[in-house]
Amino acid sequence: MLHSQVQLGVPAIWLKTPDVYRAQEIVLSFENKDFYSLLPDTGFSMYKDNTWKSVPVLAPSPVNPEEMCERVVYDLSLAFPYLQEQVDKFNRPVSFLQIVNTKPDQLMMIFGQLVYSGHKKYRDGFWNNGSSTFPIQFIFISSFDVPEGYENAFYNCAVDVPDRHELLMIFRHIYNSSSSLSAKITANQEKQVVDSGLGLSETSFINLCMLSLNDRGFVDSDYIYSEKMKEIKQKGILEIIKPKITFDDIGGLDNAKNLILKNAALWRDPEKAKTYGIRPISRILTVGVPGTGKSAICEATASALNIDLARTGISQVMNSFVGQSEANMRAVFQQIKVMAPLCVWIDEFGRDLSGGSSSSHVDAGTTDRVHGEFLTGLQELPSNVFLMCAANQIENLRPEMLRAERFDKIMFVGLPTLEERIAIVKIYLSDVASENFYSYEEIADATKYMTGAEIKSLIKEVKFNVALNEERVATTRDIVQHVPRMRNILWNKNRQMVQDLYSIALEQWDWASTEQFEEASSIVGGVLRNGNTANTESKSDFSWSSKRR
Repeated sequence: MLHSQVQLGVPAIWLKTPDVYRAQEIVLSFENKDFYSLLPDTGFSMYKDNTWKSVPVLAPSPVNPEEMCERVVYDLSLAFPYLQEQVDKFNRPVSFLQIVNTKPDQLMMIFGQLVYSGHKKYRDGFWNNGSSTFPIQFIFISSFDVPEGYENAFYNCAVDVPDRHELLMIFRHIYNSSSSLSAKITANQEKQVVDSGLGLSETSFINLCMLSLNDRGFVDSDYIYSEKMKEIKQKGILEIIKPKITFDDIGGLDNAKNLILKNAALWRDPEKAKTYGIRPISRILTVGVPGTGKSAICEATASALNIDLARTGISQVMNSFVGQSEANMRAVFQQIKVMAPLCVWIDEFGRDLSGGSSSSHVDAGTTDRVHGEFLTGLQELPSNVFLMCAANQIENLRPEMLRAERFDKIMFVGLPTLEERIAIVKIYLSDVASENFYSYEEIADATKYMTGAEIKSLIKEVKFNVALNEERVATTRDIVQHVPRMRNILWNKNRQMVQDLYSIALEQWDWASTEQFEEASSIVGGVLRNGNTANTESKSDFSWSSKRR
């Protein structure tokens, strides 16, 4: 896209990047353009034969201002007539390229009028079928944003961070130029270093490679990856982790497990999926009762796909850097793209994206704009990004968030059934004693209507209290007797909310668990929101039914 904008002669382009000189190199590689700049060492210069060369222009003599002479100048007002002459005389597009290393607050005092006059000439050329002369194109490269108030005057874009090929060239250059690296490097070691650097700027990658070489005597991919994660975390808008939870750590939820595990095989082998004429699922929204394992499903999915998990949310974006929320959202998706393949986890999806008509009154429309950036980011996610969203409530979500093809599957996660509670209890007691030490069925029966998170909290609390006060291992009796003392059990405090979620799920969504679906009518009380009687279809009937979608 950048290449096209430069070649079209768009009047003003602003490139934001931490690698300004790399960006300049990219722009200068575009052909059929004459590039000029003002440089501290050569003054007004033209890029020719792969170097900047001073261009003397007719200007007042520094000795006698009343006389004109050709000389090197450092003032755009003196050089600009020469630029305009090149355009008028040769009818050839000219680009003025400038690196902006300082905060550009005063920049538009010099260039503002020239930029806007370029827009007029560009428009005149369009309506005159190109008969007008080309406007001089201004290209600014900076690590700063476009000066406030001039956002609409520029085609604003970012330069992508180095891809795999560029990172490999950097690493090989370091390796070949370092006398201390005598051992032969393997292709796998090269791949590890390149993978660890994905998403870093050229400057950051070189710096981390050299630091590793200096401190450890070799370029350590683990060191680069660790430092990259610290840098990303410091920005506060994206957290990338190595998943630790697998589906073996989750009790029940058979449909979700089967769907994701079978789909994972096709997702890792897209050519096989093509032979079936299908596209693997890559966008899943899990909805349901808080504390029932939706977030765990997200992390287990990343484990099944054998890729890193990137966690973010709208609230992180809006709260981290007040005043630039939209830019933060764009930065999130840009980081995701360059670090793919990834499993992206957006938690609290319903709360963070509920929005509302009051946004323009409450936050000057910031929430609306962030939502727009979010939808654009979702639409442009590459195929090697697996999106997992988790929501406790989505009744306030706007329709465009849930329209067809936004998600491949919406799955409901409800309260664990008896068999699922048995599985959950076994998981949280697996580190205590042998299989026969506990009556898992008795504990599961006592924890009816409790979520998986509440069961985990119950067992953790009882184990701690018994060990602390009686210096022994907690027993089945200890756990069962403590259940009535548990506070803030969701079913007791928010029963209507749970029943409403079940009603919606029966009408609209697929279910993560066969057993939960089969006992749904007992949770709802036999009546749906529309007054109809709950219909508990068979497992085979609902698992792949399209009518709920």
